[in-house]
Amino acid sequence: MVTSFLIMAVLAGQAVTGGSPPVTVEIVASGRVETPADRFRVSGNVLACGATKAEADAALARKVAELEASLRAIGVTKAQPLERPSLAGMMGAMSGTRGSYGCNTVDLKDLLASPGAATKPKPAERLGANAPVSFDAPSRSVAMRAIAALTAADAKPAEKPLAILIDDTTARRAAKQQALTKARQEAAAYAVSLGSGPATLTRISEKQDWNSTDFAGQMVRMIGLAASAPGDSVATDVTLTVEFRLGER
Repeated sequence: MVTSFLIMAVLAGQAVTGGSPPVTVEIVASGRVETPADRFRVSGNVLACGATKAEADAALARKVAELEASLRAIGVTKAQPLERPSLAGMMGAMSGTRGSYGCNTVDLKDLLASPGAATKPKPAERLGANAPVSFDAPSRSVAMRAIAALTAADAKPAEKPLAILIDDTTARRAAKQQALTKARQEAAAYAVSLGSGPATLTRISEKQDWNSTDFAGQMVRMIGLAASAPGDSVATDVTLTVEFRLGER
């Protein structure tokens, strides 16, 4: 995707009769590469209950430790921090919290089986403690086993793992090169269209505005890919703002 803007016209001091005035062109260009995932992330939220907050906290620590040990046995480790903010991090943070209400639910089947249950004194309210958990698996098949383990532990995991890159430096550089190539091609097209001299690169910026159409499009694509059919590759999107000065002919 390439969007172009002419951002500067006649330079101060240029004589009107001095031929074609220098023009600066600012081009926004995107690059996108697909890279095989090196991890598959699984996230959930563990809830433990107790008569007191201290009891609930202790039960939570035991439950998380048992879960981590069982997952280590199949080659699944605690999630590593990623190089930069990412969809995987967002998904893990969005796993949410679980309140004490989860410790005090009544099974509707039990009420129906015992008509007088509703009039009996309610048991003492139990307190809850919860913690978000994220794990990295070496393959999709192992990640699915991890999801089954989290489900068995009532950790409410997502149905599918998320393919990720722990270090996306190489992928981002490849996407930048792709974007820069597109920007050069577009600048050359401007030079031909305006009848000017060769385009000289003067500035590159990786800064993006959160409210820009291009940034919003990247986020929509990322979320769409995560929600689509399972894949074992990771899409890396990069957008550059590149400025060229068109030479006089």
